[in-house]
Amino acid sequence: MVKRAGSSRLSSVAARRLAVVPPASNAVPGFLPSTHGLRFANRFPPGPTVRLGPLDPRWIGIGDASAGLCGGMSWFVRDWFEVGLRVPGGTDAPPNGSPLFRALVRRQVLSLDWLRAPVRFWLAGASGAARLSRLSIEEEWARIRADIDAGRLSMVGLVRRVTISPFDLTRNHQVLAYAYDVEGSAVTLRIYDPNWPGRDDVTITLEADGATTRIRQSTGEPLAGILRLA
Repeated sequence: MVKRAGSSRLSSVAARRLAVVPPASNAVPGFLPSTHGLRFANRFPPGPTVRLGPLDPRWIGIGDASAGLCGGMSWFVRDWFEVGLRVPGGTDAPPNGSPLFRALVRRQVLSLDWLRAPVRFWLAGASGAARLSRLSIEEEWARIRADIDAGRLSMVGLVRRVTISPFDLTRNHQVLAYAYDVEGSAVTLRIYDPNWPGRDDVTITLEADGATTRIRQSTGEPLAGILRLA
């Protein structure tokens, strides 16, 4: 049988294209929020997260634990999962000043990425609804997908509101994406959300239908866009 050179080249090109087609779904092996997430919710009583000698940073409007430690909780869960440790199993938030509380605060500071994360949140919220939706679907989702395809939990910022006010930054949120499903024009991200401990059913959906984009969280909180964080 004589092989045709043109047919061979065509088959080779098709094979290469098939080889780089991303999977329609993927997940970080072994991770589930109900197994590896912290068991307590992101709710802490008022109190300073850190003290600067006799100074309480809450005097200038920052560092109050009641604003939440979602970034620290997400970072902590990722750290412990990556080294194969099970997180502490208590269902009550750790007391202010306890070793676990201090560990969460340290990672909360890390999640701010030398204040680059708040700046990114502000720029995203100030960019307008249409631009933020486009950024989320065309750029940030691809970066989150690359993390998951590499077997790494992805830190994701949830932009709650389109606004130029820096005072709304505390409304934003941080979670971990550990799996995705792509069906047609819709993407579903499965997440560990510190606000919803023990739940494996919390998701974010991104959908583009022509000029219309929709971004929503399964638990009903407002969601304007997403960012892949450090």
